[in-house]
Amino acid sequence: MNKVKNQQKYIDRAYGTEPEWTGSEEDFDANDILKSINWYVTRSDKRNYKKWTLDWMKDKKSSWTKEDLDFAKRSPLKEFRTYGHYCRMLSRGFPQVPELTTTVDEHIKRLIALGKTKKESTKDKVVISPKERMENQVTELAGELMQICDDANQSIMNKTDDHKKVKIYQWLKGKQVGYKQAEMLALVFSPALAELDELVKGEDKQLMEGYSYLGKRQQKNLHKFMGDLVSDCLRYHGDNKTVRKKRKTDPKKVVAKVQYEKQSKEFGIKSIDPINILDSTKVVVYNTKYNTLSVYYACAGQTLSIKGTTIQNFDEDKSESRTIKRPKDVIKTIKNQSSLDKVWNSQHSMIKSPNGRLNANTVIMKVF
Repeated sequence: MNKVKNQQKYIDRAYGTEPEWTGSEEDFDANDILKSINWYVTRSDKRNYKKWTLDWMKDKKSSWTKEDLDFAKRSPLKEFRTYGHYCRMLSRGFPQVPELTTTVDEHIKRLIALGKTKKESTKDKVVISPKERMENQVTELAGELMQICDDANQSIMNKTDDHKKVKIYQWLKGKQVGYKQAEMLALVFSPALAELDELVKGEDKQLMEGYSYLGKRQQKNLHKFMGDLVSDCLRYHGDNKTVRKKRKTDPKKVVAKVQYEKQSKEFGIKSIDPINILDSTKVVVYNTKYNTLSVYYACAGQTLSIKGTTIQNFDEDKSESRTIKRPKDVIKTIKNQSSLDKVWNSQHSMIKSPNGRLNANTVIMKVF
């Protein structure tokens, strides 16, 4: 009996007492929130979460009305389990920073909405967003892992090998945990691992005192256990992460609706297949009806494409269009970049920005 009491005493020393904030708001940071959340997830009784939420709603520092409180009371006990400890932290003097108040306010609003639904005796289910559902799943899984960690800690204290039999990867697999949830679990337990990293270095006297109920070998065993837990979560995430491959569209389908003039006997020129425009960086086209020569340049880091009968991904600032004089003499001479430059520079018509559209009068002359 005394041994159990002594073990509990050491555990209490390791985890500390219930968090309470007595410092100034300037000294408060995100690490204080994280440490406190870890304490409540590990040491608190989830049955208190409803009471803690309602106590905060009654608190003078909060802005909830009696009507809000009455609606929230009607929500089932399980609805309070996710964020009840946040309310407890605010009641115990934690500053009302956005990291806490935003989460708490959204949670309480949902409880009120659920209470109203219950009062009206409707059968409509409260819609929970995918993000909330995932957070709820992670909270429950983290609670189960915390219990596994407590059992491992007990095994290490008693110098048994029970903790060595725990395989977190297999546990995640058996629970069919999603890869995103596994990554979030790794983040939840990373602060505890970081603390044990500092402990095994032997430089932090406060940590060494807090874990003095364990010998050095036992501290290393606990450090290894927590390291394996985080590593398994990340490995499970990597093994199960699905990379969605972008489906490559058949080029023939992309250009199926393109309208263009295959050949112009009047100007002595022929079109190349519009499929050549795809993945090119520059295309030269000529409109035989309006005697307009257009040069399309792809945007930086991209290539040209086609949607319907319009060229896509072209740089509107660099792409140019101009009317050609004496086109029958010069258009057919365009064979390469040099001849294109010669024809273009010989003209004095106004340069305009092309709109990208192809039609039955457009000859696709050249791609680069």
